Amino acid sequence: MLRRLIIYMMLITGTVVFSIPFLWMAVTSVKVDREMFSRQLRVLPMAPSAPNTSPYLDHDYYADLEGPHQEQLFQTFAEIARNAGLLLPNDVDNQITWHHIGRGLYEKMWRSLPPETWASGPQAIEFAAESAINLDETVRVVENVVRRLSFGSMRARSHDLQVQDLGAGLPYDQRLLNESPGVVTPITISEEHLTYASINYDFSDEDQASFSGTFDLEFDASELQRLQLNIKPDDSWHELWLTMEKQGVRYEAERPLVLANFTWATATWQEPGPDDLTNKIKTWILLRPVGQSEGYVSDPRKIRVGLELRRSGLLTAWWHKLSRNYYLVWDHIPFWTYVKTSLFLVGTSILLTLFSCSIIAYAFARLYWPGREFCFVLMLATMMIPPQVTMIPHFLIWKTLGAYDTLFPLWAGNLFGNAFFIFLLRQFMKGIPKDLEDSARIDGCGFLRIYWHIILPLMKPSLAAIAIFTFMSTWNDFMGPLIYLADQRLYPLAFGLYAFAVQVENNPALTMAASLLMTLPVILLFFLAQRYFIEGTTLTGLKG
Repeated sequence: MLRRLIIYMMLITGTVVFSIPFLWMAVTSVKVDREMFSRQLRVLPMAPSAPNTSPYLDHDYYADLEGPHQEQLFQTFAEIARNAGLLLPNDVDNQITWHHIGRGLYEKMWRSLPPETWASGPQAIEFAAESAINLDETVRVVENVVRRLSFGSMRARSHDLQVQDLGAGLPYDQRLLNESPGVVTPITISEEHLTYASINYDFSDEDQASFSGTFDLEFDASELQRLQLNIKPDDSWHELWLTMEKQGVRYEAERPLVLANFTWATATWQEPGPDDLTNKIKTWILLRPVGQSEGYVSDPRKIRVGLELRRSGLLTAWWHKLSRNYYLVWDHIPFWTYVKTSLFLVGTSILLTLFSCSIIAYAFARLYWPGREFCFVLMLATMMIPPQVTMIPHFLIWKTLGAYDTLFPLWAGNLFGNAFFIFLLRQFMKGIPKDLEDSARIDGCGFLRIYWHIILPLMKPSLAAIAIFTFMSTWNDFMGPLIYLADQRLYPLAFGLYAFAVQVENNPALTMAASLLMTLPVILLFFLAQRYFIEGTTLTGLKG
């Protein structure tokens, strides 16, 4: 019993240890940027807030501060910010906001002031902070603490690059008609270099709010390519849906714009078109036609735009957080095109490998011909040649044949077999009783019928193991596409992942999300086919 307990404990420990990288990848893939680049290491992702009201204060942004004299310096730094001329809006609790401003400035001073200043006591710190804290610095702290949903300008762009600012000339809070006055109160805010509408909402009684506007276009509505909204989310993970009416047709966004993060960005919506078939980074959300009616705007120079703000519950907010990076992966690269290419390469490689290796192994194991043993030893000797040695000759051969920048070199080489797989199958075949072959020959079977009807059915475990090995090597192949492919439309998933990492500048969260999508088929294959894998490797070479 003790021996069994020790074995099970070792198995469980090994499972946990080897699962850590995968779990780390899965957890990292659902984090947002500020979780990845924060000073403190976070193992688990932050929980989404999903508040009922906006604007609101983020009480956790400046949590877990380091350093001495905190309570005393919080008030001092907040007073320095007041003296710098910072004015707080009336729609947030000023007393609590000043406290968080003091915390934010403390964190900034802790990272910027030299250690000698901090060792000199509170008075020296206050003296150094008075010259280090300015209005711009305090404004940045306020932007990190106060979450506010803000709408800037909305623009319509035509196919010939005409750009029109919809509702130009009107105050920002009047450019769209507020259809939910009991839920939302738009307020125009003018800052030094920016003017926008603050969308103050309260979802205590209702779960959604609507805005709409009908606009005259400077070009024909049929030439409209996209709508763009300058927006600052409030990190609430609520949903923003857009609808549009033009030429008697109503369009709806195929998915919501999730209000994640809290920095200014440009949200884009456009109808399906040629851009969807390219390898461009898809920074837009598609607008799908959902109906046609005489009641919809039909004037050729008018459009009607509607925005609907929907509250996300905690579960919905978590779903948006868990799926956000995966949507970004699908938007950045033609993911399914890469998957189709990889599946094609995997399918052809497996079929050709199984056919070529099994028939060559059959010739080595069951047929007698002059020079068989010498050829077998010569084949085994090729396993000693490093692939780096043959890389350039292979490339020159395929290029001479005109196969450069095609998928042909990535799968056609499997037609010539694999020395290790041939050896594996030969050892398995030598363990098959010769009586079966003799009986089949008496019944009139030739070499090929014996190979097809007798040998192959008995080799299923080894063939399954070879199929798994081939799947993994082809699915994860990076060097082959790197050498032979230049056209991004031909990339398999492994090489497309590298191109994606370059595009996103090795963003850890997005790279982990893409890596997890690529790894899942391999993990699923192992769990589904582990029995064949184990049988194929343990039965090889057994007699009887």
